[in-house]
Amino acid sequence: MTSKPAHRPRTGAVAGALLLALALAPAWARPAEARQRASTLRIYVDCAACDFDYLRQHVGFVEYVRDRNAADVHLLVLTETTGGGGRVWTLMFIGYDRFRGQNRTLEFATPQSATQDDQRRELARVFRLGLVVYAAGMPVLDQLDVTWREAATPADAELRRSDDGWDHWVFRIDAGGDLSGERRSRFESFRYAVSASRVTEGWKLNVSAANQTDRRRFEFEGEAPLDSERESWDAELLLVRSLGGHWAVGSKLSLSQSSFANTDRSSSARAGIEVDLFPYRESSRRSLTAQYTVGADRHEYREVTVYDKLEELVPVHELDLSAGFRQPWGALTARGTFSQQLEHPDRHRATLWGATDVQVASGFSVTIYGEYSRIRDQISLPKAGATRDEVLLRLQELATNYSYLVGVGVSYSFGSIFNSVVNPRFAR
Repeated sequence: MTSKPAHRPRTGAVAGALLLALALAPAWARPAEARQRASTLRIYVDCAACDFDYLRQHVGFVEYVRDRNAADVHLLVLTETTGGGGRVWTLMFIGYDRFRGQNRTLEFATPQSATQDDQRRELARVFRLGLVVYAAGMPVLDQLDVTWREAATPADAELRRSDDGWDHWVFRIDAGGDLSGERRSRFESFRYAVSASRVTEGWKLNVSAANQTDRRRFEFEGEAPLDSERESWDAELLLVRSLGGHWAVGSKLSLSQSSFANTDRSSSARAGIEVDLFPYRESSRRSLTAQYTVGADRHEYREVTVYDKLEELVPVHELDLSAGFRQPWGALTARGTFSQQLEHPDRHRATLWGATDVQVASGFSVTIYGEYSRIRDQISLPKAGATRDEVLLRLQELATNYSYLVGVGVSYSFGSIFNSVVNPRFAR
């Protein structure tokens, strides 16, 4: 009788156990390199609009880490669009461990004409300035210096403002198109948009118009080709008056057309009020707003609707609640809207939308997003319904009483905390 061979653990199980052990190993059991670099200022950069490679190449007197829990300083970068089409950048330096409580905030602005290179160079400059106070007590101090450039005199600044001549007005024109195809199909898309805006502390005025046209052609053996076209355009006027740091009133006029929604022309007039629990100046970091508007919509339809209408005037009101938070632990945004026809309360729509990206633990983050709409206001649906081709090509809105979208993702990374090396070879 032969004895059974001794059981040998599978290679995959051993490798998995080893990886788990490495991930959970305490700091003292990890490579000595991490402990030796403790004399270097460690930075964790949290920014959605930054060129990380550029920062690592041009701000090289610090050590970049990929885990905020391993950092001495957490840099949180927030951006907002200015009335002139530029950007205001807010750099929040948050100190950890030996720098706990040493938090600082720096701001700068880039104009609408600034290129991506202009923006990243200015960001790197202000980033270096903010790091100096933390690096002052580090060995790297011997390698740092300060340069200075003479600022423009008040008279020069006033001259530049007087030479502007635009009185806060900003104009923008966008146009583009796509063309793609194969032997038996072709797709064309054309679009344009124009806008003008004037934004000051007291007033906000936006005027915009846009058009989108999509054409498709499909060819079949022995059959006539199938052609489709989907077109829409819209124009909007928005006027808002500030009422201090928390309140605002506004009105909006709009005009639109959509073959998908069976509207030959739709016009809308709304007016309302908005309040933010937090000051508007903190909107890039946190906001909690409620907005209520009331008005009327007038529709002229391309085809007779399910309610036997070719045109109608619809009084409506809408409540919009939204919240947004961007903090060192991650980001959270949520919004809920409820719109209703005043003459037919049973015709309404409610939508809930939310998204979050949170770092739950070191190296472990969770992303969740979703939207759900309860739909009871499809008054523009054609009475004749949609053909099979219109359904397949998404040329006609379909009857429904709800819609939804949901997504979730998790990520976990472990290993070396250092992230300072830039190697663009074979990058795609």
